[in-house]
Parts: sequence; C-alpha cells; structure tokens
Amino acid sequence: MTISQAAPPAVVPSSLVPGPAPAVGTRNGRRRMSSPVRLVVQTCVTLAALVALCAATVIGALAVRSDAEHLRDASAHRAAAAAELRFSLADLDAQRANQLVPGYDRRDKEVLVGNRLVALITARERRAEVSDLLRQLGGDDAYGDQVRDLLDALGRYDDASGRAAYLDEKEPDRPAGYPPVAAKDFSAEAGEIMHSQLLPKAATLARAYDEQATDAARAAEDTALRSALTVGALGLLTVLVLLWWQRDLARRHRRLLNPALVVATVAALAVTVAGVVSFTSAANDLEAGVSEGLRPWSRLAQARAVAAESAAAQSRWVVNGADPERRAELDSLIKSLDGLLAPGTYASAAERPAYADVATRYGHFRSDDRDLRREMAAGDLDDAVDVLTNVGWRKVGFDFWDFATTLERLTQAQQADFDSRTSQARSELDGWPAVPLGALGLAVALVLVGVRPRLAEYR
Repeated sequence: MTISQAAPPAVVPSSLVPGPAPAVGTRNGRRRMSSPVRLVVQTCVTLAALVALCAATVIGALAVRSDAEHLRDASAHRAAAAAELRFSLADLDAQRANQLVPGYDRRDKEVLVGNRLVALITARERRAEVSDLLRQLGGDDAYGDQVRDLLDALGRYDDASGRAAYLDEKEPDRPAGYPPVAAKDFSAEAGEIMHSQLLPKAATLARAYDEQATDAARAAEDTALRSALTVGALGLLTVLVLLWWQRDLARRHRRLLNPALVVATVAALAVTVAGVVSFTSAANDLEAGVSEGLRPWSRLAQARAVAAESAAAQSRWVVNGADPERRAELDSLIKSLDGLLAPGTYASAAERPAYADVATRYGHFRSDDRDLRREMAAGDLDDAVDVLTNVGWRKVGFDFWDFATTLERLTQAQQADFDSRTSQARSELDGWPAVPLGALGLAVALVLVGVRPRLAEYR
C-alpha cells in the first residue's frame, strides 16, 4: 500500500498577501464620521454661525445708537453751548461799551442822544445767558479747569465794567460820547480782560467742543460701517452654511427640503440684508450730518461770535475817540466775517437764498459802519452816537440786531439739520436689537426642530 505524502504548501509572495480589511465606517483607510455625529457637528456649526450673526447685529445696533445719542445729546449740545457762550460774551461787551456812549446833545442839553436803555436790557440778558452757559459747561470734568478760568476772568470783567457804569452814572448831565475819564479807564480795562482773556478762552473751548463733536460723528460713522461689513460677512457665511447643510441633508437622507431650515435660512438672510441696509444708511446719515449740518453750523456759529466781537470793537472805537488800534481790530474782524458768511460749496440750492438774505442784512450793517466812520472823521460825535445806539433804519443798533437775528436763524437751521440727520441715523435702527434678536432666536429654535427628526432615526 503506497502512502502518498501531502504536497508542501505553496509559497505566496508577501506582496500579494492582503492586509486586514478596512474597518466599518472608514473610507480609503480613514475613519468616517458616523451619521449621528455628523448631524451633531453640523448643528453646532450652524448654531455657532447664527449666534455670531446675532451678536454682531446686537452689538452693532447698540454701539451705533449709543454713539448717535451721545453725539446729539452730549458732544453737539456742548459745542452749541460753547459757541453761544462766545457770542454772548462778545455781545455783552458791546452792550457794556454802548452804555457809556449816550448822553445829552452838546448844543441842546434838553435833547438826549443815543439809547442807553436798549444796551442795559440787552447786557442784562447776555449776562444771564453767560451764567447759564457756564453752568451747563461746568458739568464736564474734561474742561472744568477752562470753565473755572472763565469764571475768574468774568468776575474781574464784571468788577471793571461795573465800576465804569457806576462812575458814569454819577455824571448824568455829561454830553454824548464823553464819559468820565475814570469810567473810560475802567471800561478800557474791562475791554482788555474781555479781548485778551475771556474771548480767547471761550474761542478755544468752542473749538475743542467742535472738534470733539466732529470726532464723535466720525467715530459713529465708522462704527456703523464696520457693523455693516461685519453683519454682511457673518450673514453671508451663515446663509451658506445653512444652504450647504440643506443640500447635505437632501443627499444623505433623501429629503428634498427641510422646512424648518428653509425658514431659518430666510430669517438669517432677512437679518443680514436689513442689517447691511440699516447700518449703511445710518453711516450715510451721519456723514451727511457732518458735511451738511455740523460743518456749516460750526462756521456760522463762529461768524455769530465774530460779528458780536466786531460790534464790541466798533463800540469801543467810538468810546475811545476813534482809536486807530480799535479801528484796525474792527477792520480785521470784518474781513474775517466776510469769509465766514460766504456759503461755500456745502450750501444746497435750497439754502442759498437764506445765505443771500444774511448777506443783504450784513450789507446794511457795513453801510452803517461807513456812516459811523464818516461822522467820526468829521468830528460830529452826536451824530455818531445816534448812528451807533439808536434803534431805527440805517442805525447800527437796529441793523446789527437785524443782521445778528437773521444769522442766528440760519445757524439754528443748520444745527437742526445736523440734529435731524443724527436722529435719522438712530431711527434707521428702530426696533434693533429686539427685531434681529427675535428673528435669529427663531432661527436657532428652527435649526433644533429641523435636525431632531433626523437624529431620531438613529435611536
């Protein structure tokens, strides 16, 4: 019996021996994410995008509204108060100087030349305005030292001008234009305090607040633009994530659409578009408020102050007997005023008639000044006092009031334009952040509702 031996096993090259089979849930040797985990990750990514978009809209809306309110209620209010302070101080000095000009006609002591009553009443009003404006500005710690310096200088001014008025009243029968020498000296001292201390300090304070208001407006505009860009970028990203997830769910779970995610996508898209439009509109309103409101208002407010300074210089020129130094100061102020009253490129077609009206009334004041100069050159002091202080046509007392009042109306119109633009910027975000917060909160809830049935399939 032949016993056959088994053939030895064939040797197989190691290169042909297959490795271990890939584990379930891998692709090309790399572990794949299971469907439930994938859904959880997609949900978390979508929720993170919605939360980021919500945070951007809420933070942006609160920041822009806060900046707009601060600009309107704090910076611009203080800038207006500082500009008004400069005007009130200058006009106060003009009226205090005018009080020393009226008197009796040298040819007939029964005839009173000039009007002291108007100067007294106006000076009392201006002094009350100065106190109120300093009280308003005194609440700002940033410029408290400057306000205290103004108060100290104002006390010295009141003392000198009060002494001048007291000494003048002691000689009630003096001729017009010839106050007592001591009264004139105290008046000159008061004028020096006004022009070397009070007005420069007030002008510096007005410029500081004007720059502060401009910077605040620019900062608010930049905040609105940044918010528009941030909301636009995050909104676009959120919408793309939702669309991608919708497509992935349709491919993997054989569903055409997930209604909850569709509504969430629409909500995110609506908040994005509304946010970009609202923030951009707010930025445009703030930019227009600066260029068409704040800048011309600041220029006109400066013009009001310079006009009042020119009236004060004019009065002191008469009191000091046609002093050449005061005349040079007055001519310099008038030249500056000519430039400040020009409408420039910022005046719209609708505003130019108002600028022309101001220019016409300013021309009347200039004409009165020429008459005053002619009377002073001829040595006719009685007629010069009449032109300077009496209320009537072709008189400085009336024509300057008419010019200053018209200029004030135009200044207030430009300030109102700025306030309106600022309020409009804030109203662009009416309902914010409540509206986007509610819409995106709904989107978050819909995402959770939409993914729940898919996760339930794996229980």
